[in-house]
Amino acid sequence: MAASTKWNIALAMALQIAALPAVHASNFAVTGTISVNGNPGVLPAGGTFGDSGYNGATGALSSGQFTFPVATTTFHSDSLGADVTVTYQLSQTNTSTGQVASDGVAALTQASLKLQVLSALVGGVIPIGVGTCIFQPIPVDLAGTGSAAGLDLSAAGFTIPTVAPTDCGGHGNEINGGVAGSNNSMQVQLAGDFTPPPANDTIFVNGFDGT
Repeated sequence: MAASTKWNIALAMALQIAALPAVHASNFAVTGTISVNGNPGVLPAGGTFGDSGYNGATGALSSGQFTFPVATTTFHSDSLGADVTVTYQLSQTNTSTGQVASDGVAALTQASLKLQVLSALVGGVIPIGVGTCIFQPIPVDLAGTGSAAGLDLSAAGFTIPTVAPTDCGGHGNEINGGVAGSNNSMQVQLAGDFTPPPANDTIFVNGFDGT
């Protein structure tokens, strides 16, 4: 290959790299739904995944963590013979990285979630003391697609472990009935531009001297 041709290719590649957007860490807004033991609900407004950044050249999403505000959900307790409304907070105890492939297929490394029940009302009016009431670890494997419109991910069938009967202020069995189990799912969208990276160019595979 002529020296001038090599120079032109190198210059074109340098210009392409220079044109790529800088990778800035941010808190990506998170929306979506969650179903806990078959009880569907909307993820708390104001959730984020951060402090993370997306590299459009490689499709890599740097290490980040889901954070959600306090929320409520209601389930029916057969043992109490009434609906129970719990106030809870969902959080992530580890961090996850992500990858978007050139075809748009995307996934995060496993997220370990924690669900803490903060308070509970029987029949919507009668408070019960819940003491320490924490369900963890909850391993969730989120996968889906990435595009300029956002990162759309989902997971189904993950398990929320039980707590001891003496937990949750001695109401462990009652709250287990509405929270623990494997009939769970999540659908989340991270707001942002997650345009898939370009497919590998043969120049990078064969080198400048390749044909």
